[in-house]
Amino acid sequence: MRLPIALLTIIATAPMAFAECATPQDTFLSCTFSNGRKAVDVCVEGDMLTYSFGRTGKAPDLALLVPVVDADYTPWPGIGRAIWETVTFHNGKTSYVVAGVIDRKFSEEETADISGLINVVEGEETLATFDCDPGSVDFAYGGSIYDAKTAAGQCYNLEEQRWENCQ
Repeated sequence: MRLPIALLTIIATAPMAFAECATPQDTFLSCTFSNGRKAVDVCVEGDMLTYSFGRTGKAPDLALLVPVVDADYTPWPGIGRAIWETVTFHNGKTSYVVAGVIDRKFSEEETADISGLINVVEGEETLATFDCDPGSVDFAYGGSIYDAKTAAGQCYNLEEQRWENCQ
């Protein structure tokens, strides 16, 4: 009888393990770094946007939360070979710019390359860049954040490159 109680105590007091987004539709970008030792998940959770970064299988080292309507998100402008989008999370003077990129190919022999990265920035200075491990990237361009912002009544003004309330 003591074994189940001990197991329940361990489970109840253990730190939350790193979690992926609830569904693929909620994912902006998810990938690993450093040969799978670290991971990032950027997800839409209801009317919030979450950023979780840390060691795989452990509680995140850094977890940030921002309302979707306040998210600093730049959608793909619709031109060029590469499809790219960014979202920036601010934490005091430090910003975490998360980017997803799909390098489209135009011949049948070529396959699209999907990549992602995080730039850690303070002011105008890039402090660090983390490139996602090849093959680990789940990037849902044109969905998740874009859909959440439009559902919240925001429209992207491409000319001014900013989000505003739809008229």
